[in-house]
Amino acid sequence: MEVIEQEVAIFESAGQAVHVAFLVMAQEAMQDAPLRMALIRMMESVKLDDGQSHWLDQLKGTRSGAVNFGGLTGGEIRAQCALITQAVKTKLPTMEKWVLQAKFGETEHEDISLEDGQLPAPKVSRVSRRFAFSAERIAAIKGLSEYFQPQFPRVNPLAMDFMLGRLYANHKKLDISSRDLAKQFGGNHTKYLRASYKLKNQLRILEQQAIARLEPTFMRHGVIAEFH
Repeated sequence: MEVIEQEVAIFESAGQAVHVAFLVMAQEAMQDAPLRMALIRMMESVKLDDGQSHWLDQLKGTRSGAVNFGGLTGGEIRAQCALITQAVKTKLPTMEKWVLQAKFGETEHEDISLEDGQLPAPKVSRVSRRFAFSAERIAAIKGLSEYFQPQFPRVNPLAMDFMLGRLYANHKKLDISSRDLAKQFGGNHTKYLRASYKLKNQLRILEQQAIARLEPTFMRHGVIAEFH
């Protein structure tokens, strides 16, 4: 893993580095200013925790904010992000890798045009957008589902897939409620609430372990500052 040297680290934390890297690598290559605007649009379109909201505000503000792209071209930024996502794939145990891929992987969308006959007269031009997890995220969620299934013997394996998808849904159109799960797979919705709560805690621990494992590598190569 090589790094493009600069005086200030690009990211303020390993978690931020992973999140931005997955966002960047999901997009076509672009220059610095369009890349910054694309990141802002992507971050505004998904659900953010407090830390992510903070650095989104910084990203919107000044070039010296929490995400420091100063001095790097769009191509160099993309190269850095490729190295970060490669570290996720090669430096982590499988379970930790899956957790990061499931959380930060790409949400794909498809625009569907509604043709004549689907709309009442007068004719109106309209496009519907369909959202879905990328193949990488689906594979990661399936792997996590199989791993956790023995711990939740009363939960249907397919329901486990949906529960994990629900926990990692970063767009409201990908979400599914506990009542929906109960209706689809049987039982009381509180069963799925309790199982989801337990599952979420275990996933959080795995994510924390993954980020902590990546930090020394990112610090050593100047991706994040040694003290942040």
